[in-house]
Amino acid sequence: MNRAALLLIVCFSLLSAQIEVGDKAPTFFLPKQTGGSFYLSKIVGPKAKPKKRTPVVLSFFQTTCVPCKAEIAEFEKLQEQFPRIPIYLIDLNEKPQLVDQYIAEFDLKLPMLLDRYGVTGKKYGVVDENKLAHLPNSFILALDGTVYYHHQGFKPGDEAIYREKLTDMDQALTAWQDSLVKAEQAEALAAAAAAPKSGIKQSGKLAVGDKAPTFFLPRQKGGSFYLSRTVGPKAKAANKRPVVISFFQTTCIPCKAEITELEKLQEEFPGITIFLVDLNEPAELVAEYIERFDLKLEMLLDRYGAVGKKYGVVDANGLAHLPNSFVVAPDGALYYHHTGFKPGDEEVYRQKFIELTSSGSQ
Repeated sequence: MNRAALLLIVCFSLLSAQIEVGDKAPTFFLPKQTGGSFYLSKIVGPKAKPKKRTPVVLSFFQTTCVPCKAEIAEFEKLQEQFPRIPIYLIDLNEKPQLVDQYIAEFDLKLPMLLDRYGVTGKKYGVVDENKLAHLPNSFILALDGTVYYHHQGFKPGDEAIYREKLTDMDQALTAWQDSLVKAEQAEALAAAAAAPKSGIKQSGKLAVGDKAPTFFLPRQKGGSFYLSRTVGPKAKAANKRPVVISFFQTTCIPCKAEITELEKLQEEFPGITIFLVDLNEPAELVAEYIERFDLKLEMLLDRYGAVGKKYGVVDANGLAHLPNSFVVAPDGALYYHHTGFKPGDEEVYRQKFIELTSSGSQ
């Protein structure tokens, strides 16, 4: 007897649930229909990076299951309503070619995972000891990796239940993300206050009023930045504007506190361009840092510290004094220099920015 004959579809039947609400959802990885693999542990549960965690919907189905198609149609609408909560369809025990045809026929947009031999379905109790598949069978998993809601079968009106549960999960996700931001800011500011020694012993080589050393550096997103095209006599009048050059490293906690405030100031003063200059670190590390903290400021890469030395950020002993920031006026002169960071320093920056952007200051 072939596998298809052994695995029968039972729609709307009652299954003695092996997984209950509140249980830890079994981890798994499955191939994606579009290529690559999906790992559940990367988005829910303790092993998921905090910034990557999100609730998730797992919906088991087969192409021949009529109630499954009705549920999928509603999931497509719910995915548009709750874009932050991914909904994954898991095809159970069918050939990829059949799944491809199904996707094309109904123009499905939801991501599709392939449980080719029903292993994950068995873990979730979708396939019972008699090899009966109870479909559709859907699970909403919370951020901590536990089962928040389990729904079997589908009838008109069930989408309202899903909408209610996904609203709960969306609110939980917002609260989680807010808590991460607050924790990071509190940690960074506390560390900055407790360790003001970061960068305060620098023997400054540049003084306010000096011409800022010109340079060009690669942008983290690609391309290059030339300081002389934005400030100084060679810059076109239409391109001239004040510039902030802030040197940092990913391991510097006071730097993170300063970056948080500079991000706010960039929104407040769009006429001033703020550049973060990573000092002497691999591009991969910088990319991970940007993703971790969801940074929006422009990032330049001073991979070997050459520009840092020009600005006196790296001293004669090879020590980097961080954070270390320079405000350069449109004429190319150093308008303000700030080393280190402690709570309240953002007000000093704000005052300088106001001076620079007020009428007649440029």
